[in-house]
Amino acid sequence: MKVLLVQPPIEDFYDTSIRTYPLALAYIAAKIRDVCDVAILDCRTGLGARRPEGGGFPELAPYYRDDRQTPFSLFRRYSRYGMARREIATAIRQAGPDLVAITSSFTAYSRETREVAAIAKEVDSGIITVMGGTHATLFPGDVLRGGDVDYVVRGEGETPLFELVRTISAGDRGGLPSVPGLAFFRDGTLQAGSVHVEEDIDLIPARDLLPVERYRIGKRPYTFLLTSRGCPFGCSFCGKPPVPYRRRTQGSIEKELSVIEGLGIGAIDFEDDMLNLDIPSFHRVLDLVKGRGFTLSAMNGLYSHTLDTATLTKMRDAGFSRLNFSLVDTSPAVHASQRRRYPANFLGLLDWLESSDFLVETHFIIGLPGQTPREIIDTMTFLMGKRMLPGPSIYYPAPGSPLFNGIHRGDPSALFPMTRSSVMFQANPLFPRETTFTFMRLLRFVNVVKALIDANPGASSLSDLARADRLRKNPRDLHIFTSLLREKRLLWFDTRGNDYCEEPQDRDVVTAFFKTAEGKAIKGFRTCNTVRV
Repeated sequence: MKVLLVQPPIEDFYDTSIRTYPLALAYIAAKIRDVCDVAILDCRTGLGARRPEGGGFPELAPYYRDDRQTPFSLFRRYSRYGMARREIATAIRQAGPDLVAITSSFTAYSRETREVAAIAKEVDSGIITVMGGTHATLFPGDVLRGGDVDYVVRGEGETPLFELVRTISAGDRGGLPSVPGLAFFRDGTLQAGSVHVEEDIDLIPARDLLPVERYRIGKRPYTFLLTSRGCPFGCSFCGKPPVPYRRRTQGSIEKELSVIEGLGIGAIDFEDDMLNLDIPSFHRVLDLVKGRGFTLSAMNGLYSHTLDTATLTKMRDAGFSRLNFSLVDTSPAVHASQRRRYPANFLGLLDWLESSDFLVETHFIIGLPGQTPREIIDTMTFLMGKRMLPGPSIYYPAPGSPLFNGIHRGDPSALFPMTRSSVMFQANPLFPRETTFTFMRLLRFVNVVKALIDANPGASSLSDLARADRLRKNPRDLHIFTSLLREKRLLWFDTRGNDYCEEPQDRDVVTAFFKTAEGKAIKGFRTCNTVRV
């Protein structure tokens, strides 16, 4: 049997090119390669932005436009990132698979995922189509009802797909109900297995099936790596399927690191949900990595509550130079409402982090149910005074989360396209789109100022920065920058009308932000240089 594992394209206002490594497919390929001929088709990575084949969000036209210029830019246009339909059809036809298995991890892109299944059926109606990933796990009936998907795998997919391939190859369709985690329709009735959890997580992914040169952070080939799976916590806004926390053995991690070295990969991003929950185990992982010359990052799973300066020092020595933290909000009330522990330990480490050579990015959420604009302003003004880069995340209802279940109140599929930050979904009456958009622009202002501070060490005020070369060389940016300082309003330049116009904005938020920030410090990202607002 020939099996083709597919990562679909996506359509959105942006894509994060260093977050597309198809690790889950490499795991599945490693498990099934002994019982079939397997290949991986990545329809997303390295293909850039193209004209979309689907719809888009016309209601966002006032906010995201490619005819507007501003130094505080966000997104410009809705695009397709990855292969066009005809290219996918050609690739499937050339591969000639008996079975196509597609990952559907993000509900926001479930339409693009189902499109791949439909294309496979158009190429050859006899191709068996399977879908897995978080979205398929949560909504197996919805995925299967369209008729283009034959089977859904719920939960971790290595063993279920292995058993499915073996069962079909043996011609034993009667054995399908015994395949763990499998969902399908039989006689019009949905047969849905429980969410599968792998017992053995020490499998080494089949990275040899992926072209090393295609996946890069900067100039270095990169890969994702897991040292554990699952998360023991249950934050209200998180939609991760309920799988237990498990750690891999040190021997399997060491073996995998040697395989990664042998492939010439120079950068590793740890994708654990809870990378350093178990500090002794994490220290042993750092000891395994140290001295191998890898550039290390953890864009997703640093758990600040267990960190201390000794661990951070080991991380630096092992190859970490940039750290990503999740703060959510500086308000204890927000953390309590989200069933999340307040990050007091992280806040206590800030002075040490500022004196270190780490670059720090700290993420927080805008628009959570129960959150207030005042709390966002307090978080922003706190973070702007630290040597770090504030990273805003616009809240969206994550499928499977308690908050999502409380919002949809009926048919969840109506919310599927809304489950992405770029849509600026209003789950909180205090955060209409204009308010959320205003916060994002103000955060871009803060981060532009931080970059200017780093580049102009003699500056002591925002007025000094307005005379910096970066702004003086671009009169339009300078006018927009100084207008915000003087008039407390956001402008952009209309390149078609050749004139300045006011952006969609919440003027009360702009005024409140500058009133709160008045006299406070903004500190650089790479340096401790400071200016006052």
